[in-house]
Amino acid sequence: MATWNFDPSSYEEKDFAIIPAGDHRVRISDVEEKVSKSGNEMYEVTFEVSGHSSRLWFYLVLDRNDPKKTNQRIGEFFDSFGITDHNLGSGKQWIGKVGAVRVKHEEYMGNTSAKVAFVINRKGQDKLPPAKFSGTAAPAAGVFQPANVAAEDLPF
Repeated sequence: MATWNFDPSSYEEKDFAIIPAGDHRVRISDVEEKVSKSGNEMYEVTFEVSGHSSRLWFYLVLDRNDPKKTNQRIGEFFDSFGITDHNLGSGKQWIGKVGAVRVKHEEYMGNTSAKVAFVINRKGQDKLPPAKFSGTAAPAAGVFQPANVAAEDLPF
C-alpha cells in the first residue's frame, strides 16, 4: 500500500465552469494517438481555452474509407493552428500551437457539456480577442528548453 502524507494546505478547490458556446481561441496542450470505437486511427487533442480553466477535447479521426473527408478535416485543423509541416507523426509537435474553435453545448443524461463543433480557419479568427491562457503548455517539438542537469550527470 502506498503511503502519502496529505497536506491539506496544498489543496486548492478548482472551478471547472462550462465553457460558453461560441468562438474561442485555444492552445494545444496535449496530443495522444488512439484508436476510435470504429477501429480508425485518431488523435485525441486536448485544448486549453483562452480565459477559462476548463479544457476541451478534439478528435482528429483518420478514416481510410473516406480519404476526402479525412483530408478536409486535417486541412482545416492545420489551417486553424498554422501547422505547415504536413507530416502527422505523433502529433506531439503540435503542442503549444494556438488556433480557434466553435464551442457548442450538448445535453447528456441531464448534464450540459461543452464540445468542439469545429475548428475555425485563420481568416475567421481575426475577430477574436487576443489569447489569454492561465497555464503554460509544454513547448512544441524542436523548441530548445534548458535542462536542469547536475554536472556529475553529464557524459563528458
